[in-house]
This record gives sequence, structure tokens and C-alpha cells, in this order.
Amino acid sequence: MKDKIIFWFGADFTQFCMAYYFQKKYDCEMYSIVDITDTPKTFFKNQKLIDFKKIWFLHDQYDKNIEPDIEYLKKFEKKYNIDLWKLAINERMFYNFNDFYKFKTNEILSIMEQICKFYEQLFLEVKPNFFITKLTAFHHLELFRKMCVYHGTKILMLSNPKISNKNIISEDDTKIDYVTNLDDVKCEEKSFSELRNTIESLNAGLPMQKQLLGYWEKHSSHSLLSSLRPFFHYILSSNSNIHTHYTYYGRTKLRVVTNAIKLILKKKYRENFMQRNLISNYNLDSQYVYFALGIILERHVLIGAPYFTNQIELVRHIAKSLPIGYRLLVKEHPGQGSREWRKISDYQQIMDIPNVILLHPTFSESDLQKNASLVISTAGTTSFEASLLGKPSIVFGDVIYSHLKSVKKVNSMDDLSKIIKHLLEIKPDSKDLSKYMKVLSENIIDFNFWEFLSDFNEIFTYNGGHVDVKINENELHSFIKNRESSLDYLAMCHIQKIEQHKKMML
Repeated sequence: MKDKIIFWFGADFTQFCMAYYFQKKYDCEMYSIVDITDTPKTFFKNQKLIDFKKIWFLHDQYDKNIEPDIEYLKKFEKKYNIDLWKLAINERMFYNFNDFYKFKTNEILSIMEQICKFYEQLFLEVKPNFFITKLTAFHHLELFRKMCVYHGTKILMLSNPKISNKNIISEDDTKIDYVTNLDDVKCEEKSFSELRNTIESLNAGLPMQKQLLGYWEKHSSHSLLSSLRPFFHYILSSNSNIHTHYTYYGRTKLRVVTNAIKLILKKKYRENFMQRNLISNYNLDSQYVYFALGIILERHVLIGAPYFTNQIELVRHIAKSLPIGYRLLVKEHPGQGSREWRKISDYQQIMDIPNVILLHPTFSESDLQKNASLVISTAGTTSFEASLLGKPSIVFGDVIYSHLKSVKKVNSMDDLSKIIKHLLEIKPDSKDLSKYMKVLSENIIDFNFWEFLSDFNEIFTYNGGHVDVKINENELHSFIKNRESSLDYLAMCHIQKIEQHKKMML
């Protein structure tokens, strides 16, 4: 019997382009859930590049005006052991980060209920063996991933393991499949210096943060001409998504344009404040703990550390937990500029906390990590980079490098002070990290997602400035053929992962 494989397709088209070569190599029944806006929907309805047995469009499956069935949702939570409100309140579109629409409680519950019912019907109808997806950034995709776990559908999720130009395919972006600990890993112990050289060679000389900053700069800072093209395209478009997609509710053209102008002004005003008030020069000779602020709206905070999303409160808790003699240095993330920086009131609150120094985003990251006694991040790359320097670190969410003994996850604020004091007294060795790097090197794949996404946006979505665009099948086919080598390789990596899962299930 042929395997049944569900693909999730979103606005970046990575999995779709890969599926073109996947179908040529793997004989299976292919299905897809399409999470896309209205205009490119026509492409998926008519395309002949990939032969799907059935396609569902996610945003056709709900209507916010239907009253929710609370009893159904109660039973759903109990059956799947999924906390629906945890997903909903951390959904950027439902709460706290939406400038255009304030969702009512029943609207949220209604949308979630209908999506849950759609997913349950899909599992009954298809009974998929495998699920191929991008990283789960929205609640509706993370919900489907969790339901796959319940149903025994093996997940192949493409994500980044905190190394530039590399990716990993796994069931969970915070784990390496079939690795429960590092105890039985045999390898030659390398020094921290040798391990840093290994990472540098894997990064091809481009650290992860610099790669992301390069992507954000390219796709958020355009010339006037390149900014006007998506603007006029948007103004002349039908804008039907405000009626069909919960992610677009309230986004009238006037409100979108007005909001865009406000954001430009806010960013400039905030940058002026930061230039005047955030510290650019600081003597790092005294003892300190370093906390790296994460980017607001990022998946690794909203989904990866769901109970620690208030980073101002995190700074307060860390400051309360420090032993006397240590200062807390907090640095704004350079990538926060892609979100117009934080509110000035947020910076002021951090600056007002005793024993806390707020640093400008241009402050040297490497110097901060090198001289710190302890490094703390929500669930990001900074703590992993600290381990390469032989520094202990703390995270507040699950991370792929959690097997390292020098990395401790905080589950309760009651434990924070004790964990900090413990880590300040230890000196990590490189043996543990050598084992982790061996395991990681055996599982990473040489696919540069950010480069692929950048190329796609440049050709099809006005550099990412407007995704509700028509997709021409011939142009997309040409794009796919021009990247045959990398996409064919990516398809083969997915097939090898399927074969690994089958072998482990025997």
C-alpha cells in the first residue's frame, strides 16, 4: 500500500517547490493543506506541476460568525491533551500584536473549533503516514503538528538548528529525531576553540544572526521605487482577504496605509530615543550576567516559550535572582528593527530596574558573550553561541541544544535564583559539546532556506512586500528548474528521513 503524505504549503512555496522533485522520486499518494491568500489560490486550483489526490484550503474551513460549541472543544482538549488557550493567546493575530482587529472570545473559539473539526475529518478521511511542513509559526499549523503526534503521523519539519546555511528535518524543531541523550555518543573530544572553528566552517563564515540581519535588511529596507511597486499593487487589488482570512480581518486599505506610515514614524522616533539613551560603550571588566532580548512576534518565543513572552517581566525576575556582585546587562536584538523596535515605554521600564544596564543593539555581541559569567536567552541562538565559548547558559523554552549540561531550562520562576547560582559556580567542559556537535553534524542538511526564500520573494512577491499576488505556473516552473540541484537534494533528504522513520518503526 502506498504511503499517504500530507504537505503544508504557505506563502514562501519552499515545500511546494521541493514537492515537484519529491513526486518524481517517491511513489505515494500526495495531499496538501494550502495556507495562502486569495489571489495565489487560483494557481493551486489549476496547477499541473504536482499531482495531488486532494487539496484543502485552510481559510475556507471556518466562519467567525458561527457560535462555538464549548462542549466539543472541552472534549477535544481532553482527547488530544492540547491546551487550546495557550495556542490562542500566543497567536499573534488573536491577541496583543494585531493593529487592525480585536477578536472577541467567541470568535477565537469558533475559528479554533472549526479548524479542529476540519483536521479531525482530514485524519479520518486520509489517515496520513507522513506530514511534510515548514516551521510551525502560527497556532493553526502547530495545532496540526500536535494532532499528527497523537495520530502517529510522522512529521518532517524543516527548521534551522542555529547554524547558518544549514537546516534539519525533524518531528520537533527542538529535538533531533531518535536522540534522547548524549551518554552513548562516541567521539573525539575537541577543545572549545576547535568546536568554534567547526561551527565557523559550517556557517561558511556567516554567523546565524548576521545571515538573518542580511535577510531582514534586504527585504525591509527598499528604495522608494521598490516600495512603490507593492504599494500600488496593493491599492489596486481586490483585498478580499479581509472577509475570508482571520489573519487579514480589519485590514482595510486605508487602515493598512495609515498604519504603515505610523510605523515608519514610530521606528524613526524610537531609533532617536535609543541613540540618546541606550548604552553603546560599557566597561565589561566587572562581573555580569548577560540577557539577550528576543525579537517580538518570533516563533521561538510565542510557541517555544509560551509562558515567558513578557520579556520586561523576565528582565525583572532575572535581576531579582542575581547574587550580590553581579550586574545584569541587557541588549536589544538588532533584528527587532524589522518590527520597528519596541515601545519607548518598554525601554524605559528596563532602564528603571535597579542593577540593570540596557545596551544598544550595535554593542558587540561577541564581546558580551566572551566576558559574561552567565548568558541567558528566551530560547534563541545566543545561549548556544555561549556554549561554544565555554559559558553556562539559561533558556526559558525547549531548544535543540538542550542536551548540553551547561544549558539549563527554567520551568518555574521559583527555581531561577537557584539555577543562576548553580551555573555561576560551574565550569563547562567541551566533551559534552563535542558529542552534540557530532550528532548534529550527522543530521544537518546543506540547504540554505533564507537564500531560497530571498530568491523567491525577489521574483514573485515584491521582495516580500506583498504576498497576495498571482503566481504564473510557467514562471514558477522555470524558478524550480533553475534550482533543480538544491531542490532535488532537499527532496532526497525528505525521502531519507521517511526511510529512517520506517526503519525505526520496525
